[in-house]
Amino acid sequence: VYSYNHPLWYRMISIQQCRAARGLLGWTQQDLADAAGLSKTAINNFEKGHSDIKAESLKAIRMAFESANVEFMGHDGLRRKVESTRILHGEEALPTLLDDIYETLKTQGGEVLISNFDENALDPQAAKILRKHRERLEDSAITERIMCAENTQSAMTTFIYGEKLALKLWDQDMILMIDSPEASRAERRRFEHIWAQLPAAENNKAANPARARGA
Repeated sequence: VYSYNHPLWYRMISIQQCRAARGLLGWTQQDLADAAGLSKTAINNFEKGHSDIKAESLKAIRMAFESANVEFMGHDGLRRKVESTRILHGEEALPTLLDDIYETLKTQGGEVLISNFDENALDPQAAKILRKHRERLEDSAITERIMCAENTQSAMTTFIYGEKLALKLWDQDMILMIDSPEASRAERRRFEHIWAQLPAAENNKAANPARARGA
Protein backbone atom coordinates (compact mmCIF):
# COMPACT_ATOMS: atom_id res chain seq x y z
CA VAL A 1 0.00 0.00 0.00
CA TYR A 2 1.30 3.45 -0.96
CA SER A 3 0.28 6.62 0.86
CA TYR A 4 0.83 10.02 -0.72
CA ASN A 5 3.74 10.47 1.67
CA HIS A 6 5.45 7.26 0.57
CA PRO A 7 9.03 7.86 -0.71
CA LEU A 8 8.36 5.89 -3.90
CA TRP A 9 5.10 7.70 -4.64
CA TYR A 10 6.50 9.86 -7.44
CA ARG A 11 7.54 6.79 -9.43
CA MET A 12 3.88 6.00 -9.99
CA ILE A 13 1.65 9.09 -10.17
CA SER A 14 0.95 11.95 -7.78
CA ILE A 15 -2.40 13.41 -6.77
CA GLN A 16 -1.53 16.60 -8.67
CA GLN A 17 -0.69 14.64 -11.81
CA CYS A 18 -3.93 12.71 -11.58
CA ARG A 19 -6.03 15.87 -11.39
CA ALA A 20 -4.03 17.57 -14.13
CA ALA A 21 -4.26 14.55 -16.42
CA ARG A 22 -8.03 14.41 -16.00
CA GLY A 23 -8.18 18.10 -16.86
CA LEU A 24 -6.01 17.58 -19.95
CA LEU A 25 -8.30 14.83 -21.20
CA GLY A 26 -11.52 16.39 -20.00
CA TRP A 27 -12.25 13.31 -17.91
CA THR A 28 -14.53 13.20 -14.89
CA GLN A 29 -13.62 11.04 -11.91
CA GLN A 30 -16.11 8.49 -13.24
CA ASP A 31 -14.38 8.48 -16.64
CA LEU A 32 -11.07 7.71 -14.97
CA ALA A 33 -12.64 5.07 -12.75
CA ASP A 34 -14.12 3.34 -15.80
CA ALA A 35 -10.81 3.48 -17.70
CA ALA A 36 -8.81 2.16 -14.73
CA GLY A 37 -11.32 -0.47 -13.61
CA LEU A 38 -11.78 1.19 -10.21
CA SER A 39 -14.66 2.80 -8.35
CA LYS A 40 -15.38 6.52 -8.46
CA THR A 41 -15.11 6.53 -4.66
CA ALA A 42 -11.57 5.18 -4.88
CA ILE A 43 -10.59 7.93 -7.33
CA ASN A 44 -12.22 10.61 -5.18
CA ASN A 45 -10.52 9.39 -2.00
CA PHE A 46 -7.17 9.23 -3.77
CA GLU A 47 -7.38 12.77 -5.15
CA LYS A 48 -8.41 14.14 -1.76
CA GLY A 49 -5.65 12.23 0.01
CA HIS A 50 -8.17 10.67 2.38
CA SER A 51 -6.77 7.16 2.22
CA ASP A 52 -3.83 5.04 1.23
CA ILE A 53 -4.01 3.38 -2.16
CA LYS A 54 -2.77 0.00 -3.30
CA ALA A 55 0.16 -0.05 -5.71
CA GLU A 56 -1.95 -2.07 -8.15
CA SER A 57 -4.64 0.62 -8.19
CA LEU A 58 -2.07 3.36 -8.64
CA LYS A 59 -0.57 1.50 -11.56
CA ALA A 60 -4.03 1.03 -13.10
CA ILE A 61 -4.65 4.79 -12.91
CA ARG A 62 -1.36 5.59 -14.59
CA MET A 63 -1.88 2.98 -17.30
CA ALA A 64 -5.35 4.36 -18.02
CA PHE A 65 -3.87 7.82 -18.63
CA GLU A 66 -0.94 6.48 -20.66
CA SER A 67 -3.35 4.53 -22.87
CA ALA A 68 -4.96 7.91 -23.58
CA ASN A 69 -1.53 9.27 -24.63
CA VAL A 70 -0.68 11.18 -21.47
CA GLU A 71 3.04 11.15 -20.66
CA PHE A 72 4.24 11.74 -17.07
CA MET A 73 7.49 13.59 -16.34
CA GLY A 74 9.29 13.96 -13.01
CA HIS A 75 7.37 14.52 -9.79
CA ASP A 76 4.41 16.56 -11.05
CA GLY A 77 4.85 17.12 -14.79
CA LEU A 78 2.82 15.69 -17.63
CA ARG A 79 2.00 16.34 -21.27
CA ARG A 80 -0.05 14.89 -24.09
CA LYS A 81 2.10 12.46 -26.01
CA VAL A 82 2.24 13.25 -29.71
CA GLU A 83 2.69 10.42 -32.20
CA SER A 84 5.69 10.96 -34.45
CA THR A 85 7.65 9.34 -37.25
CA ARG A 86 11.37 9.75 -37.76
CA ILE A 87 13.35 8.65 -40.84
CA LEU A 88 16.90 7.36 -40.35
CA HIS A 89 19.30 7.15 -43.29
CA GLY A 90 22.70 5.66 -43.98
CA GLU A 91 25.21 3.83 -41.82
CA GLU A 92 24.04 5.57 -38.63
CA ALA A 93 20.47 4.32 -39.04
CA LEU A 94 20.89 0.98 -37.26
CA PRO A 95 23.08 2.28 -34.38
CA THR A 96 20.56 5.08 -33.78
CA LEU A 97 17.70 2.59 -33.65
CA LEU A 98 19.57 0.30 -31.26
CA ASP A 99 20.30 3.24 -28.97
CA ASP A 100 16.61 4.20 -28.96
CA ILE A 101 15.59 0.63 -28.11
CA TYR A 102 17.98 0.62 -25.18
CA GLU A 103 17.04 4.09 -23.91
CA THR A 104 13.33 3.29 -24.17
CA LEU A 105 13.50 0.06 -22.18
CA LYS A 106 16.53 0.40 -19.90
CA THR A 107 14.65 1.58 -16.81
CA GLN A 108 11.61 -0.67 -17.14
CA GLY A 109 13.01 -3.77 -18.79
CA GLY A 110 10.83 -5.57 -21.27
CA GLU A 111 11.09 -7.31 -24.59
CA VAL A 112 11.96 -6.43 -28.17
CA LEU A 113 10.01 -8.29 -30.87
CA ILE A 114 11.92 -8.56 -34.14
CA SER A 115 10.83 -9.98 -37.49
CA ASN A 116 13.05 -10.82 -40.46
CA PHE A 117 16.34 -9.37 -39.27
CA ASP A 118 19.23 -10.84 -41.30
CA GLU A 119 22.27 -10.57 -39.04
CA ASN A 120 24.44 -12.34 -41.63
CA ALA A 121 24.05 -9.35 -43.95
CA LEU A 122 25.68 -6.94 -41.48
CA ASP A 123 29.18 -5.65 -42.13
CA PRO A 124 31.81 -6.33 -39.42
CA GLN A 125 31.42 -2.91 -37.79
CA ALA A 126 27.61 -3.20 -37.61
CA ALA A 127 27.94 -6.74 -36.24
CA LYS A 128 30.24 -5.43 -33.49
CA ILE A 129 27.74 -2.70 -32.60
CA LEU A 130 24.98 -5.30 -32.41
CA ARG A 131 27.02 -7.51 -30.06
CA LYS A 132 27.65 -4.61 -27.69
CA HIS A 133 23.99 -3.65 -27.89
CA ARG A 134 22.94 -7.13 -26.82
CA GLU A 135 25.34 -7.07 -23.92
CA ARG A 136 23.72 -3.93 -22.53
CA LEU A 137 20.26 -5.37 -23.12
CA GLU A 138 21.16 -8.38 -21.03
CA ASP A 139 22.58 -6.16 -18.29
CA SER A 140 19.24 -4.30 -18.17
CA ALA A 141 17.05 -7.45 -18.20
CA ILE A 142 15.79 -6.70 -21.72
CA THR A 143 15.13 -9.74 -23.89
CA GLU A 144 14.52 -10.29 -27.61
CA ARG A 145 12.27 -12.60 -29.57
CA ILE A 146 13.28 -12.95 -33.20
CA MET A 147 11.33 -14.52 -36.06
CA CYS A 148 13.11 -14.96 -39.38
CA ALA A 149 11.54 -15.83 -42.70
CA GLU A 150 13.44 -18.30 -44.85
CA ASN A 151 14.07 -15.54 -47.40
CA THR A 152 14.66 -12.25 -45.58
CA GLN A 153 15.68 -10.47 -48.81
CA SER A 154 12.02 -10.03 -49.74
CA ALA A 155 10.74 -9.24 -46.25
CA MET A 156 10.61 -5.99 -44.29
CA THR A 157 12.35 -6.03 -40.92
CA THR A 158 10.27 -4.84 -37.96
CA PHE A 159 11.26 -3.94 -34.39
CA ILE A 160 8.55 -3.57 -31.74
CA TYR A 161 9.58 -2.15 -28.36
CA GLY A 162 7.67 -0.29 -25.68
CA GLU A 163 5.09 1.81 -27.50
CA LYS A 164 7.30 2.19 -30.57
CA LEU A 165 7.66 0.48 -33.92
CA ALA A 166 10.56 0.59 -36.39
CA LEU A 167 10.53 -0.60 -40.00
CA LYS A 168 13.74 -1.29 -41.93
CA LEU A 169 12.94 -0.92 -45.61
CA TRP A 170 14.31 -3.79 -47.64
CA ASP A 171 15.31 -1.94 -50.80
CA GLN A 172 17.46 0.79 -49.27
CA ASP A 173 19.37 1.70 -46.14
CA MET A 174 16.47 3.44 -44.41
CA ILE A 175 14.65 2.89 -41.11
CA LEU A 176 11.31 4.42 -40.13
CA MET A 177 10.93 4.94 -36.36
CA ILE A 178 7.27 5.32 -35.40
CA ASP A 179 6.38 6.50 -31.89
CA SER A 180 2.76 5.37 -31.75
CA PRO A 181 1.11 3.20 -29.08
CA GLU A 182 -1.66 2.25 -31.52
CA ALA A 183 0.76 1.16 -34.28
CA SER A 184 2.92 -0.70 -31.76
CA ARG A 185 -0.06 -2.60 -30.36
CA ALA A 186 -1.26 -3.54 -33.84
CA GLU A 187 2.13 -4.92 -34.89
CA ARG A 188 2.55 -6.66 -31.53
CA ARG A 189 -0.73 -8.50 -32.08
CA ARG A 190 0.45 -9.53 -35.57
CA PHE A 191 3.78 -10.77 -34.20
CA GLU A 192 2.14 -12.78 -31.41
CA HIS A 193 -0.35 -14.30 -33.87
CA ILE A 194 2.44 -15.53 -36.14
CA TRP A 195 4.57 -16.64 -33.18
CA ALA A 196 1.71 -18.78 -31.88
CA GLN A 197 1.58 -20.63 -35.23
CA LEU A 198 5.23 -21.70 -35.03
CA PRO A 199 6.00 -25.29 -34.05
CA ALA A 200 6.38 -25.77 -30.30
CA ALA A 201 9.99 -26.79 -30.75
CA GLU A 202 10.76 -23.41 -32.28
CA ASN A 203 8.89 -21.48 -29.60
CA ASN A 204 10.80 -23.30 -26.88
CA LYS A 205 14.15 -21.94 -28.05
CA ALA A 206 13.99 -19.34 -25.33
CA ALA A 207 17.20 -17.54 -24.43
CA ASN A 208 18.44 -14.03 -23.80
CA PRO A 209 18.02 -12.91 -26.47
CA ALA A 210 15.29 -15.41 -27.40
CA ARG A 211 15.15 -16.50 -31.01
CA ALA A 212 12.95 -18.58 -33.27
CA ARG A 213 12.81 -19.17 -36.99
CA GLY A 214 9.49 -19.32 -38.74
CA ALA A 215 8.20 -19.33 -42.25
